[in-house]
Amino acid sequence: MNNNRSSRHENKEKKVNRLYNLLIAVVAVLIVFVGGTMILGNKDKSDNQAEITQNNPQTNDQKTDKTAKKDDDSSKDDQATDDQATDDQSSEDDQSSEDDQATDEESNDSDSQAEVEKNPEPGVAERKVDPSWDSVGTSQDAPAATYKKGSTDWNEMLKAVGEGSGISPSNMTVWRLGNNGGVGKAVATVSPKGNSSTKYRVQIEWVDGEGWKPAVVDKLQ
Repeated sequence: MNNNRSSRHENKEKKVNRLYNLLIAVVAVLIVFVGGTMILGNKDKSDNQAEITQNNPQTNDQKTDKTAKKDDDSSKDDQATDDQATDDQSSEDDQSSEDDQATDEESNDSDSQAEVEKNPEPGVAERKVDPSWDSVGTSQDAPAATYKKGSTDWNEMLKAVGEGSGISPSNMTVWRLGNNGGVGKAVATVSPKGNSSTKYRVQIEWVDGEGWKPAVVDKLQ
């Protein structure tokens, strides 16, 4: 009885094992089949694409031509931009050179008008007379000749002294300001504030309706 059961059990296991083996074989065949199909399909697509490319070389040539044309146009644009920048810079340099030349010419004209004399007398290092000096303007009908510090006449005289010496009245130390031989003539000795070693003696004259103007500037030793 037990032998029969054992025999049936063994037969049943053998059948199950055969079934498993069969299923495994079927799965393996399917895997091989599907894998081969995918590989062949990809190969066909690659061959078709190569054939299309080979049959249409003009398309590739057109793409190449378009790319080359685009690069050429870009190069031309860059060249045009560089040329324009060069032209603009050249124009600016020319304009700057012309402006500098005009400034130099104006400066030379001013210097050429001025008369400068070295050591004209003891104690004077340099004497300068410049026809380009102009009157500083006035609110007076005539000079007051009082030489009162802070008065309108005083302030206008210092303005003329500054015109000749090149020292601003606000930065000027006044050592002397007085009469120079007449109502319409005055003389001042001044220096820049904080620099008493540099002194100027400035002679000024009155011009009716226009005010005081520098006449002679001496740089003192």
